[in-house]
Amino acid sequence: MIRDNSSDIERIYELPSPDTDPLVWQYEHLRQFVVEFNMLLVALGGECTPESCPKMTASNEWQYLCAAHRKPQDCAAIDYMTHTIDGSTALLTTAKPFASRSQVPSSSAKYFQSMARRLYRIFAHVYYHHRETFDEVEAATHLCARFSHFVMHYKLMSPSMLLVPQEAYDTKP
Repeated sequence: MIRDNSSDIERIYELPSPDTDPLVWQYEHLRQFVVEFNMLLVALGGECTPESCPKMTASNEWQYLCAAHRKPQDCAAIDYMTHTIDGSTALLTTAKPFASRSQVPSSSAKYFQSMARRLYRIFAHVYYHHRETFDEVEAATHLCARFSHFVMHYKLMSPSMLLVPQEAYDTKP
């Protein structure tokens, strides 16, 4: 569905049938998003470096500590983003919380919110500090629009946490 029309956001995240487990559906979409976040980092190329972005920020208001360390700490933005994507990949492929791709225990769904929140921060950084890249990737993939809709639809984040203005990714005319 994403390849056919990445802007048909409502349809992409509807459960395909009443028999589909919503947690498995969310899990599979998070796996897909992680792949696409990797592509967003590739699109940044050498634009986001430890020198150009020594801290993970979104505008001048928000600064984030990296949770990939024993004690959360400052990381350069590119390192924060890489650590976040790597951590999400590791968690989604860990056998203990996600032993089967056909069944997600409700106890494992608790990871979805913090993962979504941390991944979303990547959009905020790219939007506020690498706007041209954000606009190019968004025009081609609707990644921020899809992710924002997904996290709202499944209540993985509160609307107040969405820092990228909706006009930046709105697919409706």
